Amino acid sequence: MTNSLRPMKQGVARAVGRSVILAGLVWSACGSIVSATSYVTKPTVTWLASSVPVSSRIEMSKVVATNSTTKLRFKTFGPCLVKGELLITEKAGRCKVELQLAATSRFAAISSATTLQVKKPTELTVLGTASLADALDIFGKQFMARYLNVTVKNSFAGSATLATQIRQGAPVDIVAMADTANMQKVVSSGDIDNKSVTILVRNKLAILVQRGNPQKIFTLVDLSRSGLKVVLCDLAQPCGKYAATVLKRANISLSPASREVSASGVVMRVGLGEADAGIAYLTDGLAVGDKVDAVAIADSSNLVADYPIGVATRPTTNDATAITAFMTMIRGESGRKIFLDKGFILP
Repeated sequence: MTNSLRPMKQGVARAVGRSVILAGLVWSACGSIVSATSYVTKPTVTWLASSVPVSSRIEMSKVVATNSTTKLRFKTFGPCLVKGELLITEKAGRCKVELQLAATSRFAAISSATTLQVKKPTELTVLGTASLADALDIFGKQFMARYLNVTVKNSFAGSATLATQIRQGAPVDIVAMADTANMQKVVSSGDIDNKSVTILVRNKLAILVQRGNPQKIFTLVDLSRSGLKVVLCDLAQPCGKYAATVLKRANISLSPASREVSASGVVMRVGLGEADAGIAYLTDGLAVGDKVDAVAIADSSNLVADYPIGVATRPTTNDATAITAFMTMIRGESGRKIFLDKGFILP
């Protein structure tokens, strides 16, 4: 009887041993999972602003952003202090702000700091060709979000109109045009600093048609069909000169139903159904895609337009630093991304 039970006891012992080993392996695996889950990483901290106005109360959400969920604690040095969720500035100077984040189950404890320029509020007057309006409006908002003491005042018109306004004494700090000829006029008059002028972006022309292209216009030749209402820019404007060049290259002759003072005028006429088609910039068709469609022009007939940007010789603002920051940022990564998204060609 004893001998017959011995194999059974040995089998039970082996089974128990295997269970203990298996349990140990499971515990070990679970322990590794917990350790991986609780692995601590650094939170992200993004300082949003570079300058702030004097005598102001600014929400800290406009100054810094983080994905940490812990309470934000700040130390300040200079003419500023943080009270609650507000940055309070006193006088002009350099304000150092240090953010201290406590550790959480997800993130490590870190500190991060920036130095803000506390400056008097200033306004930048930017004159831009009409086809840049959408892109410059977006850029202006991004610039003001970084330089909180600066207000960007945009004004848009055809490049020839801008050149006339500037030579007649219109306030200007920065101007961006759709051609180098009109920029040269204001450089020659001494209103724009020649050394500051660079090519900001480039553009192409396109045939703009009503949404859905009901007239089935696919080439420049189609614009010469009898009964079509075609609108073009005034010949004094770059978009008018460019259109004339493109039509000449394609050996097309037509009498426009109207001449508009800017590319936006062409877009408006076509979008409202007051014209069947027009020639303007490719980017205009992309910007108002819900109102018009853009039909590509063959490269053999099309051209690439240079868009120069320059700084006034006698700027309206006294804040040269703001002008420099604007020019640097618009030609940098932020500006380039906006222009690419809007369909412009980078130089």
